[in-house]
Amino acid sequence: MAITKQAVTILAATNVPAGTSAAAPIAGGSADVRAFAGGEWAYKITNGASAPTIPGTLVLQTSHDGSNWFDYFTVGGSAAASGVASGSVAMSAGVMYARAIAYGNATNAVTVESYLQAKVG
Repeated sequence: MAITKQAVTILAATNVPAGTSAAAPIAGGSADVRAFAGGEWAYKITNGASAPTIPGTLVLQTSHDGSNWFDYFTVGGSAAASGVASGSVAMSAGVMYARAIAYGNATNAVTVESYLQAKVG
């Protein structure tokens, strides 16, 4: 039997302005992933032509109710001009809601994105 998969946008390519902090991050919307049996959570942080003095941070989060969020996986961006940090992490079948938040670049904007490659049932 073939495995069925579906793409789920967690945080579409979003510009994170310089000076964004952990106390007030850019937050993606809540994605209801209860219908999926886990998957691969992909992410990418891309700097502009000027290097940020502090690399951006992307935090993948989970929730049991879509309101209270818990950190699942944290990744830091590159400190180089035009630098890219990307990869993926396995998302377990027990996750009910997912989102991503981004913050941390002190001087120049960075672009962040995250997508779930979900396994259906």
